[in-house]
Amino acid sequence: MKGYLFIVSAAVLWGTIGVAFKLGLENGANYEWLIAGRPLVAGGVAAMILVARRTFPGRWAMIVGLLALTPLYLTYPYAVERVGAALASVLLYTAPLWVILSSRIVLEEEFTVYKVLALALGFGGVVLISMPGGLVRLEPLGLALGLASGVTYAAYIVLARLSQLRGARSEEVSLGALTFTAPAVTIALAPQGLPELGDIPYIVYLGVICTLLPYYLHVKGLKLVEAGRASIASLVEPLVAIVLAVALLGEDLTPPQALGAFMVLAAVALVSLEEARTSR
Repeated sequence: MKGYLFIVSAAVLWGTIGVAFKLGLENGANYEWLIAGRPLVAGGVAAMILVARRTFPGRWAMIVGLLALTPLYLTYPYAVERVGAALASVLLYTAPLWVILSSRIVLEEEFTVYKVLALALGFGGVVLISMPGGLVRLEPLGLALGLASGVTYAAYIVLARLSQLRGARSEEVSLGALTFTAPAVTIALAPQGLPELGDIPYIVYLGVICTLLPYYLHVKGLKLVEAGRASIASLVEPLVAIVLAVALLGEDLTPPQALGAFMVLAAVALVSLEEARTSR
């Protein structure tokens, strides 16, 4: 169960992104630097750690960083901007579907009834958590970007799992991948000017607590847990996000969201039980 602990811990940290981002904007932080600064800080710290360990990123770090994390970082924020945070979040969390479908081919993972049921519960729960009261705008490019974010999130999970099965170390896939993601995202976004002093605490938090640490934990978890199961367990992220929004931002928890939270927890429990059953 150590793998699930890593996966869920990473999801909990990722779940704080929305609150940190919103608090940053409310306190005058620059929108572009909140997006670009996150991978830039994470990549910079990751590079320093790797240099200190005399380790250098290899081909798997480049593959995961450029083919999965970079497009994920670029598609999701613009999907939020075009179709709203609620729908963009739902589209992002189509990732477990793509993971389960692709991992059957790429990783030869078994397609089980437990996974299908857990996926249905988890995705249904995410819809209920994300949609009530959320602003939704149906715009073709925004929908395409939202789906692309789900696909690239799935690509990250599958590639991170595959790379470790092929012998790559966790540090290379997590820390190393961020050293490629950081410059690619910064160049693509090209934020104007330099971040102001008030931007720094939010950028550092997003970069270290919401990126560097959870990616390392998640990759460690993927070494021990099947990609399909890990993707479903990661659905606790939006659950954490809504709990923090209620606790810290004063947002209301609606009955559909409460039901959705229960469904997500049930999905995570289901894949955990399946893991325990098959490991006996």
